[in-house]
Amino acid sequence: MRHLFLIDEAEHEAGLVPAGDGLHHLLVGDDTLAVAFDGTQLVTDGRRDRVHVAVEGNVAHIHLDGRAFRVEFREAMARFAKGGAEGGADTLVAPMPGSVVAVNVEPGANVSAGQIMMVIESMKLETAIKAPRDGIVATTHVAAGKTFNKGAALITLAPLEES
Repeated sequence: MRHLFLIDEAEHEAGLVPAGDGLHHLLVGDDTLAVAFDGTQLVTDGRRDRVHVAVEGNVAHIHLDGRAFRVEFREAMARFAKGGAEGGADTLVAPMPGSVVAVNVEPGANVSAGQIMMVIESMKLETAIKAPRDGIVATTHVAAGKTFNKGAALITLAPLEES
């Protein structure tokens, strides 16, 4: 079974299927990769790499081969339910209660994956709300200077128009 993950600000479908003897098949896109994990090493095609993993809720922080990755599990049903009947729309929600410091986009604007659309503040910590994919800003739900609760809708993206 494949699941939805946010890896380095981009969504990916991936799955991990047991293959016996401690091996698994990692399914990403059309690729299948045989992998094994022994606690501190990841083995892929006979290559051993040191790996460190820290898990915090639905987020795994992975340090592998000198690079750091943030991998977030996305509940597909919840993600698509937030899009409603718009088919492919995304509603980015507040990860914590706070206030909006800046809104960098307006409805109708094209955005690229990773682009900072809004900056929020909670307990004097600023967080950038970035576009998870290319799209069009459908709605900005909270204006600069306004407060919001955890889980409140901040920005809704619609798919890019087909040419």
